[in-house]
Amino acid sequence: MKKSILFLLILSISTTANAQIESSLFEPAHLKEFGLYLFQQKDYLRAAMELERYRYFAKSGDDSITFVIGLCHQFRQRYDFAAATFRELAENDSSKLKESARLAMLYNYTKLEDWSKILGLSYQNDAEFYFYYLASVKTAPTTITTSFFQNVNDESLRNQLKALEQDRNKIHPKSPFLAGTLSTLIPGLGKVYINRSGDALFSFGMINLFALLTYKAFQAELPVTGVLSGGLTLSLYLGTIYGSYVGAELYNRNLDADWQSKMTELNPVDRHPYWSTW
Repeated sequence: MKKSILFLLILSISTTANAQIESSLFEPAHLKEFGLYLFQQKDYLRAAMELERYRYFAKSGDDSITFVIGLCHQFRQRYDFAAATFRELAENDSSKLKESARLAMLYNYTKLEDWSKILGLSYQNDAEFYFYYLASVKTAPTTITTSFFQNVNDESLRNQLKALEQDRNKIHPKSPFLAGTLSTLIPGLGKVYINRSGDALFSFGMINLFALLTYKAFQAELPVTGVLSGGLTLSLYLGTIYGSYVGAELYNRNLDADWQSKMTELNPVDRHPYWSTW
């Protein structure tokens, strides 16, 4: 009898202790502290989970915690989750983080290349205008008039963006199909078209050299040599056609990359990261 009472007493104490421990683990203050610790340790997935639990149990809209959750998703490259989290703050007119959240949302939409959503948000300041302009270029790559930039308050930024637009209008992509066709007609001509005259001269010279060797071999009744040199001639000829086609694609890609590099230098987030204070 005494053993039974002792067992029940121990069980009761153990159950109460476990309940207290579990209760403390779900205390909002503990969840918040642990979540922020994980964020500092760059354990972003677990940090987001703990801070989401904090928001659930605290039942209060802590904007700073919501912002940190958005950063957690951004830093682990889940830009879709990040944009949705920042949008929650951006649409809250009473939030003190509304402006930063809008910029963060635009930045993450850029990572997702979701240009239509950026255009749908429009812009409220110079920093946001950068993303609006980029989205406009990506969705309708036609000439943008100078009046488009008139609402940019920073004169330096306005002039830089105008200069970038002028540079973009000077970009004239090459046609891969035309480059291949030109090299089909005259070996190497397609490479001249994409401004690779040295490669063009080499291709033209080698193909003609092996073509001459092939002719001489068959003329001298050396069929094996003729077949081998003829195969090399055909291989070089086809390679030149393909190389001209691919070269035109690379030419266009490099043109875009150069413009994009200049554009990136003006990215307001890269210059002044909104997460630097966190």
